[in-house]
Amino acid sequence: MRIVLIHYHLFKNAGSTMDAILGRSFQADAHGYIEGPEPWSTVRPQELLSYVQANPQVGLVSSHQARLPIPAHAEIRFFPVLFLRHPIDRFASVYEYERRQPADSTSPSAIIARDNDLKTFAEWTIGREATAVCRNFQVIHLAGAQGDMRFARATHDDYLTALTRLKELPFFGLVEFFDESLLGLQHLLRPHIGEIDLAFTIENASPGRLRTLDERLYRIENELGAALYRDLLEINALDMLLYREAQQLFSTLRARQQTRG
Repeated sequence: MRIVLIHYHLFKNAGSTMDAILGRSFQADAHGYIEGPEPWSTVRPQELLSYVQANPQVGLVSSHQARLPIPAHAEIRFFPVLFLRHPIDRFASVYEYERRQPADSTSPSAIIARDNDLKTFAEWTIGREATAVCRNFQVIHLAGAQGDMRFARATHDDYLTALTRLKELPFFGLVEFFDESLLGLQHLLRPHIGEIDLAFTIENASPGRLRTLDERLYRIENELGAALYRDLLEINALDMLLYREAQQLFSTLRARQQTRG
């Protein structure tokens, strides 16, 4: 049975760090990448499967735009790697990343972030013209029902689909518990690909990033003001629900792993 890891690289969810960690276990030609033609494109499961079939040397595929469900094939066993993050913490990280993008970037969020402060970026995010980059992005990504991230808007059905898929995954991590997530991934993969080197240096870290999540959220609320912060939470309500469910699931999985030793 062929083993293939799929790194669903959700934008600004520690994906570059995970790529660096996983990449050490695979030769250069065994680490494949697939993306759509535009920053707002999506890659469907059948496209991902076709890519893997066309590249038999690949054991790890990384993609920002690949969508669940996991591809199905009788002779290939896929292991998904996926991380979730607190939506507001992620929002600030998106802003810091996008404002450093080159002047010729076609990303709508980069164009807004590059010449504006965090408050202006938040006002754009909650407005009608915003893309899905910070609007229930994780629910939209896991649900995979919408193909153009410029116009995607999450529905309650998307949330239910995303939650169902999250519960079905053999592994998911939380950015806020990155070390513990790596241990869970190592435990899952050990029988199939052996040990993975867990040493890492954080890639694409935001400058001046505060140490704890509470500190970062407090600073964001202070910069935005209570009303705008509340609006940002409201347009990420489904992502917040998914994140809370993910926290509970993650705690349960950690407890089971600790019991097993």
